[in-house]
Amino acid sequence: MAGRHGVRGEKRFSRGTFRVDDKDSFIKAYHDFRNSVDLTKSGVLPDLENLVWYILMGVPPVPADQESAEDAPADAVDQRVSILKAVFVEANKDQSDELIDEGLRRYDQAGKRAKALLKENAPAGHPEER
Repeated sequence: MAGRHGVRGEKRFSRGTFRVDDKDSFIKAYHDFRNSVDLTKSGVLPDLENLVWYILMGVPPVPADQESAEDAPADAVDQRVSILKAVFVEANKDQSDELIDEGLRRYDQAGKRAKALLKENAPAGHPEER
């Protein structure tokens, strides 16, 4: 489990498992999103429902969005959550542990809900079989 998490200060956040060729794309996606966020605003917890919808809408864009594998949508959710959590921790590095812990829990919950909605709404079989 320790290999699947990054540490920022004392906070851990999931990074998921990436193939070697995805790492550069993932790091670029992280930096692109990080650079679009106002890191001077901190101390605000993310709204769970909004997070779920942002994740499902593809915010931020991630390498798995370009994949066609069956599990690519779930991988994209994991990648999004990882980036969102990393930026949240960075933006709130001077906030209380309680706030950061609650924020990270909300990102995890949003990721689980987004995956559940994807699974619930996944088409049965291949389109050509309908």
